[in-house]
Amino acid sequence: MYKQITVAVMIFLGLTLLSCQSDDTGDTPDGDFTCEVVDAVPKGDRKVGIDLLDLTASNSFDDNINLASQLGVEFIALHVAWTSIETSPNNLSDPGDALSLLSTVAAANNLKFSLTLRPIDLSGKTVPPDLDGVRFNDDQMIDRFKAVIDFVFTKVDPSVLLNLQIGNEIDGYDTAGEVSTFWEDYGHFLKAMTGYVHTSQPQLKVGFTGTLYGLIDRPALFNDLLENVDILGATYYPLQADFAVKDPEVVIDELDLLVKAFPAAPIYLQEVGYQSSAQNESSAAKQAAFYCNFFKAWDQQQHVIKSANLVRLNDLSEAGAHQSAGPYNISGTTFIEYLRTLGIRNYEGEGSNKQAFDIIHNNLSERGW
Repeated sequence: MYKQITVAVMIFLGLTLLSCQSDDTGDTPDGDFTCEVVDAVPKGDRKVGIDLLDLTASNSFDDNINLASQLGVEFIALHVAWTSIETSPNNLSDPGDALSLLSTVAAANNLKFSLTLRPIDLSGKTVPPDLDGVRFNDDQMIDRFKAVIDFVFTKVDPSVLLNLQIGNEIDGYDTAGEVSTFWEDYGHFLKAMTGYVHTSQPQLKVGFTGTLYGLIDRPALFNDLLENVDILGATYYPLQADFAVKDPEVVIDELDLLVKAFPAAPIYLQEVGYQSSAQNESSAAKQAAFYCNFFKAWDQQQHVIKSANLVRLNDLSEAGAHQSAGPYNISGTTFIEYLRTLGIRNYEGEGSNKQAFDIIHNNLSERGW
């Protein structure tokens, strides 16, 4: 799952208010959840971030920044498709000034900025049309993406960046129409980009991102790709096939499986989320229990998992959830509710904290965030 750049998001970054109608939360009021924090491991060099681009019905982006500060958040994140920057061959622009605005927001608030540029992802290939049939190991493809990186570094101060991911949830990319050596080609592309970034920004960590389940399903393939980058990115939403949630305790075993499958490089959890809708057999208490277990699991894997970006601060509106679902071509109620209720705060009015907000705050505080 990823954050699209939309007109609405740009309004958020412009620090203006967005007026929308109130929506029902869909949560089941099933009592309070109590998280017992025992033997918490100090944060060390770990980083925590949160997706905060979406507003409630009547709050502001400044409100979101203040809430993130209360939690102890250290970075924010943005995903941008290649074609959102290179809208026509060799014509580059900052979509809605998103890159420069979010970079400025990060610097002004002493935050880092995790950036994902997407040549491919779960929903398909997002290269300029004239490159659609060009292989990723071709110099033309490589040189054009180098130009994108150069352009990005004119809009984003590289010192603000926590990491740069090239491709998101790439395990879900359908290679049926590609050459049989597609993944070898993409590895060549990643190696070229990592080397190119390091010529000017040797400190910047470069990686790619897959879903936790896709990564552990094909560890040999993605360990080979990992040889071309600095870090492994993973997204993690404990879901059944019908978008119902898994048990909140499954995170302990599943993060362990991820670390055992990829022992060679630091892991950055680019997205971590657990929805609260009853339509997904969940609730606010279940969501809180998941985050309680998540921090226990992260403590166990602290030496390998170096960052976690929580998705997200606020629930989406009904309309916002439908918009986010667009690239996936899925419109079923359970998928919409999954997207809509990932927030740790409700959408109505200025927003109100779900149980997970306080659970996250307490767990971060206990570890020194």
